[in-house]
Amino acid sequence: MHLLNNGSQVEQIPAIKSREGIGGYFSESNDDDAPSYPGADWFNAVIREFQNALAVSGVAFNPDSFNHLAALIQITAVPVGSPMPWFTDTAPNGHAIFKGQAFDKDANPQLALIFPTGVLLDLRGVGLIGKEEGETVGVFEEGQVKEHGHPNSEVSTTNLGTKRSTSNGRHRHYSRGGYQGGYTSSYHNADAAGGSHSNVLYSSEAPDHFHDTYIGAHGHALQVALFGMVKNTIDHYKVNWITRMA
Repeated sequence: MHLLNNGSQVEQIPAIKSREGIGGYFSESNDDDAPSYPGADWFNAVIREFQNALAVSGVAFNPDSFNHLAALIQITAVPVGSPMPWFTDTAPNGHAIFKGQAFDKDANPQLALIFPTGVLLDLRGVGLIGKEEGETVGVFEEGQVKEHGHPNSEVSTTNLGTKRSTSNGRHRHYSRGGYQGGYTSSYHNADAAGGSHSNVLYSSEAPDHFHDTYIGAHGHALQVALFGMVKNTIDHYKVNWITRMA
């Protein structure tokens, strides 16, 4: 309710008259057929209730404005200190963006009860998750990837078996022997009657042949390449987290 402002008002609240009976409601006629009437005390009480509600919620009174209750309802719909998503970079009147900044605890006693250090949380780039039993409210926790495995992953093996070389290499070996002046060379003697001469003796021939080399089964080391971003995210829209200052 607006303050009286027609020239008949007084600056100070008058002394309250004694109350009669218990609180009740208006009536057009009582037992004596007299209607109920509100006195100055009743109107002043309504004004004080209205003005106090605005003051506690940080809504400035403007005698030329008629949206005080609307602003009051909008502001008090969310408790002081509760983060709210906001789709602009400018916080509305009476609010602040959570950026890790200090605030005036004397001017915002309700907010100081939530953040007694006088510093708001820095909620840029982070989300909010309900705490579990045994955890502490307001503690920051870095994102983690849930422990997991890849049970069906494997690197195939190949048995290369035995490899055979090409079939070739036919050859034979020989040695020389001779007789001269009564001396014998190599392991073979020549007939002295035949004079000095030499002989070439061949070994048995080695036919074309091959060799087997066993290689066997083996595996390979696998290096998994990195994929993705620096942290886990979900599909999302960017917002500012704001809170009401009071």
